[in-house]
Amino acid sequence: MVDVPLIDKKGDVRVNAGISMLQLHGTVSVGITNKFAIQTFIGRSGENGHYAQEAIGYYKDLGNKKVIEIYSGFGFGYADAYYDPNPGSLFGHYKLYFTQFNFGKVDCDFAHADVGFALKAGLLHSNLTDNNYYSRNIIPPDSHGTYVDNCFLIEPQVFARLGGEHVKLNIQIGATGLKKLTNKDKWMPNYPVNFGLGLNCRF
Repeated sequence: MVDVPLIDKKGDVRVNAGISMLQLHGTVSVGITNKFAIQTFIGRSGENGHYAQEAIGYYKDLGNKKVIEIYSGFGFGYADAYYDPNPGSLFGHYKLYFTQFNFGKVDCDFAHADVGFALKAGLLHSNLTDNNYYSRNIIPPDSHGTYVDNCFLIEPQVFARLGGEHVKLNIQIGATGLKKLTNKDKWMPNYPVNFGLGLNCRF
């Protein structure tokens, strides 16, 4: 649930912190020039899961409080997926190379609302160890080692922020689609739908 900042001018700063069905997360986005912004995201899930990403983006104020943004960047993390505490899990590191398109309207008349949508797409590269996860139906269970995978990832998202001029409640609904390019017979664990709540501050 990366924030969709909708930066509209140099010096515009958005800080977002929240929780989703999957993780605690925080994002800082800054308009560094009249056309470009940078964004940093960190997230934490479960006992060991974590993810961080850095992106640079181009933004444009379309007038009438409408903004478009295009970010590109790199993310990395660690995940541990349990099918069941026994027989096993699938765990390891992953990297994401992505581009994200954002569109929305800021400071609408009702509750200073920001509304819009985002579409993120990229290549997910993972290096995961099978600890009796894929082999759970084999008796006795037997680990199948390490899987190096590449997946095409797509994440659409809609959001609404409601509140005051500088602090707003952030409501996000997102989805994830994965298309495996390698080891196609092995399912990649993921949640197809996610819901998040947070606070968004603008300086």
